[in-house]
Amino acid sequence: MTPKQTVVVYGWSRVSTLPVYRTRIAHTERVAMSTNTKEVRRFALSISAITAISLVLTGCSGPTAQVTDKFPKTTQFVLDSFENGQYLTPFEAGKPEIGLTLEAMVSLSQLGSDSEDLQKQIDWVRANTSKLGSPGLKAIYLVAANTLGFVNDPTVSATLSELKAGISANGELKDTNNFGYSWVVLALVASQEPELANKVALQLITKAEISGGYKFAQGDAASLEAADVTALSLMAMKASLGLGRSEDESAKNFSIERSKNWLLDNLVEGNHFEAYDNLDLGGSSYGTMALIAAGEDSTKLNLWLASRINKEDAGIASAYSANASDVFTTVQALLPLSSITLVDVINRINSERNKDNT
Repeated sequence: MTPKQTVVVYGWSRVSTLPVYRTRIAHTERVAMSTNTKEVRRFALSISAITAISLVLTGCSGPTAQVTDKFPKTTQFVLDSFENGQYLTPFEAGKPEIGLTLEAMVSLSQLGSDSEDLQKQIDWVRANTSKLGSPGLKAIYLVAANTLGFVNDPTVSATLSELKAGISANGELKDTNNFGYSWVVLALVASQEPELANKVALQLITKAEISGGYKFAQGDAASLEAADVTALSLMAMKASLGLGRSEDESAKNFSIERSKNWLLDNLVEGNHFEAYDNLDLGGSSYGTMALIAAGEDSTKLNLWLASRINKEDAGIASAYSANASDVFTTVQALLPLSSITLVDVINRINSERNKDNT
């Protein structure tokens, strides 16, 4: 009988029925940002080849440039996946995942959806801040609030206060790991907390492995460095540039270079990432964004990611969904499909804020 094991990820957990060596895989087989333990049975199934898309994508994007949604049908797949127009339920009907819902809202805000289009989602997350049970969840809520213009809602200032209260004087976070650290840096930059963002970013540097890659928890002997957490850490570091002293900036730039090199060294066939002998769709999505943010040509990665799009409904299958489109995986791919990064998201927040203040 296959052993059952609880795996804790970024401050939330899941129960897996996969063999032990398969439980600690990259973001494609994780419960989205939730603090609830769920029975999620993910079986690694081979994905049949999907017809390649011949659209050549550019490998750069500007934070204030007009954004073009290059795959609007894929965006519509995600929009149509919201239950009652309010939240996403990637694992079980009627059971919302607030983290994935928030991540989708952030991505959709960059692809043409505004607060009016996403009002039902905004109303739902504002009414469910009790579900923000980890620093990472609080952080992504703050990023969503800034991208969709509900930053003046009382729940936002309260969430920011709660997040700051959990950060020590030297930038150390409790009850989280490297993925959570990265979202916290992004949220603090978006929330105009530069000094604190710099301190947390400097702490994040210390969490890297000798290789320059990141595990979800530093030094965990039972796991490997992962493309998604390494990529998110790189983007957090990039977003925090310019906030510290010269020695802080040197340390952050050195960290960015090491993480970039880890990603480049671990690319498979120059266009995607794998984890534990399976395609790593989440890692490939986050990795594409990170390499764009680091100034690398992402054309091959963009084309590979686009080739995973399902011809039937424009969603993207995962390593565990056979040929069926998976909303979890598709949400992760929305931004990189259009060559947008999370650094662009934060830069756009700050650019629009500056514009409003002039």
